[in-house]
Amino acid sequence: MTNQLDGADRRTAVIEALAVLGSGPEERFDRITRMTHEAFGVPLTFLNLVHADLVTTQSTYGFQQGTSVPATGQFCATTVLTPGPMVIPDTLLDVRFADTPAVTEYGVRFYAGAPLTMPDGTRVGTLCVMDAQPRVFSDEDLALLGDLARWAERELGHSIERGRVRRVLTGLVPDPVTVPGASVDGFLEPDEHGGDLVDWRAAADGTVQVTVGTVSAAGRASALLAASVRAAVVARGDLALRDALTGLEAQLAPDLSAVGAVGSLLHVRLDPTTGHAEWVGAGHGPALHVRADGTATALRSTDLPIGLQPGSVPRTVGALDLAPGDRLVLVTDGTLALDGIGDAQALAATAVAHPGDLVGHVRSLVPIGGSGPGVAVVVLTRT
Repeated sequence: MTNQLDGADRRTAVIEALAVLGSGPEERFDRITRMTHEAFGVPLTFLNLVHADLVTTQSTYGFQQGTSVPATGQFCATTVLTPGPMVIPDTLLDVRFADTPAVTEYGVRFYAGAPLTMPDGTRVGTLCVMDAQPRVFSDEDLALLGDLARWAERELGHSIERGRVRRVLTGLVPDPVTVPGASVDGFLEPDEHGGDLVDWRAAADGTVQVTVGTVSAAGRASALLAASVRAAVVARGDLALRDALTGLEAQLAPDLSAVGAVGSLLHVRLDPTTGHAEWVGAGHGPALHVRADGTATALRSTDLPIGLQPGSVPRTVGALDLAPGDRLVLVTDGTLALDGIGDAQALAATAVAHPGDLVGHVRSLVPIGGSGPGVAVVVLTRT
């Protein structure tokens, strides 16, 4: 059950990144459903997205545009869980669907659907055809439906243009957090591919949890995978630190490997009442412990990125204690490329020189228009 929920959350995050829900009719999608109707001579054709326990019709031929129905019992909600197409020659003979409203109320007797898969491997919906009569679907029919589905995938992928990626990812940045004993602030300025991620929150167990990471992949897949990594970290906030990363790795490593991506992160948990912090790294850096007296020490980990650590080598959990006024500064590599910083040593000097507004100072160094590398900064302060 956990993996299914994680998969649903990832699918919803990717669909939000596509930014097409509620956009109204679009000819680029309607052309696909219209041509699919003509190719198969069926009365109903749908391009559906499956998200947050709903199936939403993004485009249709023969039905009402933009409708959303609960995913339970829907053909497409099952199709999206499988890597290949699903064909039901006669729905009355399929115990999974024979008693569903689509069959008993709308008279659907035939269904064939192909999943729509994004560059990060996430299946977000289906291209499907339905008929009021049972049908035989040949191998040639399956191949044609698959070709049309690839067309739909390309059109959906084109929706993730740079501006939308930036809006989605910056929208995932939390508001500053202040609790007794600690405060967190930060920002994310995505680059063209949107591979950086940040998150911080006050967890149910009283700890303050902070994450910074980067996913490097070809093209737009970076943004989708970064959103998946962030969601997987948040979902495991109640697990022991090493177990959380192990579970995250088991979930995401196949997706990263499938597109040749590399994912790194640094995750910190602070007990604000004692100042004790534990952290685990997966190939990510740099990070600094900046003390109230102006000295700074780097947090170093020899662990490898997500999916590259041998299974026989457990993740290393580091520990340190923060005194009042101490800060943990977590950044992505793009931060070091900013004018006025340049390397980890200069970052430490910058942190010491700006004890009260490091986040604002680094933000001021980001070029207008965001033409450079992605920049992410999070500062966790023991108060």
